[in-house]
Amino acid sequence: MPIDPHFPPFLQRLVDLGATPLVRGDAAVDRERYRALSLARRGEGYRPEPVADVEDRTVDGPAGDLAVRVYRSGLGRVGGQARPVVVWLHGGGWAVGDLETHDPVCRAVANRLGAIVVAVDYRLAPEHPHPAPLEDSLAAVRWAAERWPSAPLVVAGDSAGAGLAVGVALRCRDEGGPVLAAQLLAYPGLDPTMAMPSVEQNATGLFLESSDMRQFWDWYLPDGGDRWTAPLGTDLSGLPPAVVATAEFDPLRDEGDTYAVELAAAGVHVVHLPGPGLVHGYFGLTEIAPAAAVRRAEVLDVLADLLGMPGVVPEEAAWPTTEPLGAWLERGSARVAVDLRGGGLRRLAVGDWDVLDGYRTGEVPKGRRGGLLLPWPNRLRGGRWSWRGTDLQLDTAAGGAAMHGLLSWQPFSVLARTQDTVTVGTVLEPRPGYPFRLAVAVDYRLDPDRLTVTVRVRNAGTHDAPFGVGMHPYLHVGSEDDGAIGAASLQVPARTGLDLDGGLPTGGRHAFDGAVGTIGDRALDDALTDLVRDEDGWARVRLAGPAGELELAVDGRWPWLQVYTGDTLPEGQRRRSLAVEPMTCPPNALADGADLVVLAPEETWAGSWTLSWRPA
Repeated sequence: MPIDPHFPPFLQRLVDLGATPLVRGDAAVDRERYRALSLARRGEGYRPEPVADVEDRTVDGPAGDLAVRVYRSGLGRVGGQARPVVVWLHGGGWAVGDLETHDPVCRAVANRLGAIVVAVDYRLAPEHPHPAPLEDSLAAVRWAAERWPSAPLVVAGDSAGAGLAVGVALRCRDEGGPVLAAQLLAYPGLDPTMAMPSVEQNATGLFLESSDMRQFWDWYLPDGGDRWTAPLGTDLSGLPPAVVATAEFDPLRDEGDTYAVELAAAGVHVVHLPGPGLVHGYFGLTEIAPAAAVRRAEVLDVLADLLGMPGVVPEEAAWPTTEPLGAWLERGSARVAVDLRGGGLRRLAVGDWDVLDGYRTGEVPKGRRGGLLLPWPNRLRGGRWSWRGTDLQLDTAAGGAAMHGLLSWQPFSVLARTQDTVTVGTVLEPRPGYPFRLAVAVDYRLDPDRLTVTVRVRNAGTHDAPFGVGMHPYLHVGSEDDGAIGAASLQVPARTGLDLDGGLPTGGRHAFDGAVGTIGDRALDDALTDLVRDEDGWARVRLAGPAGELELAVDGRWPWLQVYTGDTLPEGQRRRSLAVEPMTCPPNALADGADLVVLAPEETWAGSWTLSWRPA
């Protein structure tokens, strides 16, 4: 599978390892291939992460001796509290995988948590279908509960093993124990029907394929499933607290997302950690994917917090962890990338059409492409303004104006995620020139024919806070060369433009004819208002070119638009797309007081805009 260059680069490395397809349909062959792949993924020069002790032994299982491997981190009680015992159930579709394939993961879990980890070599399908793997897993959990009766007991696993962990948690609830302190589930397999959208969206090319899962389910459940194997939609009340980690590019993504939602609805404490930019199996990809290593550590840290465990002091100098650079959504042929530096839009593609003139992962874009502009959009003359008798000074750009707010390079976090939505957010802390504290969240919803963006702002400070908001998408209708946007046709629902000099208002206004038609050589960098709205209260900009037609619509919270043909951008980026910027206020609004939003402490504001497309 050729990997899109906008994807994380480690995905191509994974494909190069021969990871797809995993299943040949012969269980014995598949087990050898999976073991070989597991070794290859560790990379050249791999050395096992040292732990204090590793013990291979057997315990009593339903069919006789059951092999387990016990990892000890070397940490005993801390502050009088016993370290946790984690029973780890490996992934592999209930048919492949063993103690060796998941040895690196279990070592990492033991060391990160300062825990005892019990890895279980449960019987495998198709020779031993359900309920044999579940019965073995439950036997190991019961043995661990008897062996370490005072320790917090966690059932955990990845993929098929996470599905087994859910079944074990349900059996423990319904059969009187043992009592579990938590369940840790990495990208669990929970839906034998394989009916959720992510199964089709991520069907091929990214290690685990949907056809692999179909074979695994057929092997595991030849006689059909039950509530232990298909828990979604059943009674989940009374289960232990859960940490649920999912991966963006994973056929099983929606199953884990849904389980987290249903746990919360059942009153179970749950922490859901999506994996932006990551694939199924990322717990075992840390040698080739730095983002996987970061996220795995974060998932384990969340479990430690949930258990109330003291942290493990690192032996080496600590470094700050980093989030992935972006979050993806995919619906039908449409895909959108949200940049977690600044919270704006990095890319929107529909099939082969880049609807937004965006930029590559990690690049610093010119012209604030796709950016979120807050607490003011556009320019502020000299960076100077005053608020209620206090003169304030903001840093200025080379042109002598303060440009486009304070969030362009600020880290955002993923706050929430479903199969078609992602919410990112940050807190704008007070600083010289803007002594106010704002909590900012952006909701992105992707449908097959439309992107909906809602910006939300809350005054998280103690004084009234003035601000303005803008966003800066560059609309691309197939014009690849400099100047080619001139062939596009434009309609703007505005009747009034601001008189500007160098992008800053001079005090006057003029009539604007929004029926622009073919753009031609016309240079646009106009702040526009007096918007013409349809009966639903929305105003709509329409742009058409060789690739298709775009419609950008704004609700009543956006009384201004900035339209910019990109004439001052660097060579190779000029006049190939059109920036259409929803704004709550015009340039220099902080100084002029024009259409500023002012929020009292804890008061909120929200405004939405949409972008829809119709390919040629």
